[in-house]
Amino acid sequence: MAKKIRDTSTHSGDTDKSEMYPWLRLLELEVHPKERATPRRGPGRPPSPFPRKAVHVTLTEDELESLDRLSGELSDHLGVRLHRGHLIAFMTFYLRSHLEKGDGLNIPKDITSLTDLALYLDELKLNAVPQGEEL
Repeated sequence: MAKKIRDTSTHSGDTDKSEMYPWLRLLELEVHPKERATPRRGPGRPPSPFPRKAVHVTLTEDELESLDRLSGELSDHLGVRLHRGHLIAFMTFYLRSHLEKGDGLNIPKDITSLTDLALYLDELKLNAVPQGEEL
């Protein structure tokens, strides 16, 4: 699993400080840009703090609609504009962090399909949540 780092933004001294994954902190910096001390130089898109590479993905209408709907609903809920790429980056790193143990992915050998993987992840989720609590 990915190493977690402490959130140093709170200085209250509480022992229950939130912990964040390193990749999540970087994604948050991109989604929630800080106010600029100096005004922008001109019109156009501001430079991204993290270089991105354009890729082509082929999706069905249902997959694209689901991705757009999810990013829209999360954007509304979080009060920021989440693009498809932000959501895909979050889902990718989050899944990887749950499957990674040590130097690579640690997936049991009996998992041979995406259905098996989904059941395995559901089992991990159920074992991680104390009885009587919801996710």
